[in-house]
Amino acid sequence: MDSKTRVLTALAHRKPDRVPFNFWMDRRLMARYEERIGHRHWRVTHYGADVIETFLGLDFPAAPSIERDGTTWHTGPLFDNWSQAKDLPLPDPRSDGAYALVKADLDEFPDRAIILDCGTPFGIIAHMRTYERLYMDLVDYPEEVHRLARRIAEIFETAVDRACRMGITALYLMEDLATTRGLALSGPMIREFSLDYGRRYADIARRYGLPVLFHSDGCVTDLLPLLVEIGVDAVNPLQPNLNDPAAFKKQFGHKLALYGGLDNCFIIPDGTPKDVRDHVLNVFDIVGRPDGALIFSSHDIPLHTPEANVEMLVQTIKQECRYA
Repeated sequence: MDSKTRVLTALAHRKPDRVPFNFWMDRRLMARYEERIGHRHWRVTHYGADVIETFLGLDFPAAPSIERDGTTWHTGPLFDNWSQAKDLPLPDPRSDGAYALVKADLDEFPDRAIILDCGTPFGIIAHMRTYERLYMDLVDYPEEVHRLARRIAEIFETAVDRACRMGITALYLMEDLATTRGLALSGPMIREFSLDYGRRYADIARRYGLPVLFHSDGCVTDLLPLLVEIGVDAVNPLQPNLNDPAAFKKQFGHKLALYGGLDNCFIIPDGTPKDVRDHVLNVFDIVGRPDGALIFSSHDIPLHTPEANVEMLVQTIKQECRYA
């Protein structure tokens, strides 16, 4: 079974030959692996990962920022007055250059699941205004936020449609809408300012018969019903230190597959290789074994993670998380 078939089988709640997988790392750690192994998709070429997350070349204007500890930190807003947003220049989704990376990934890896990462306008605007300002803007300037969000959404709708026609495997919506304690905003505000726009992209993907995934860090229990409403097929990452995989499977497992499940916060970086193996097998037993609706993935594995733990992670998935 090739990787694309493996991923689509899991998203359809059917059992493939083994659990498909992907993983992410601190970008500095990823750069070290890439330098040693020698390919930008070294997780595929070296470890046999099944998923490639590809990106559009849409360069939206963003707030000034600095790089620190492997992360981009915004230092202030792109604009101070919402009247300045009316004529803000935005990228052209008709430009061939916006799809160069998507095309390269599709051409090089035809047997892999190529999923398109795509943010909602909420996150794009947050990178212009900073999150703390945007939270206030939602109350003080809701019409102005929506006006800019509609412009951004139209760009993404055009881009998603073209990427679907190019042959992507799935659409992957990304927006951090939860904290370690629960939702970052009320459910109605999340619908209004993020998910109603994401639904527009999702509807396009579904017209092409493609599944839709959604990423949000944090404790996402109260977000899951909202994702089901807009037709999401799988959630990422469902951090196990903040969410109960067994409760997820019992309440939402018949509707949502899991793209995630791996503990990048504690077990993978700080446990022993045996701890890593036990953790992987436990998630497989709870989430994957009943109906196959599991694609292993992690959020960013920290910089100090031992290579032996990464090797054990992949070995356990490929050799022991099998259905046949």
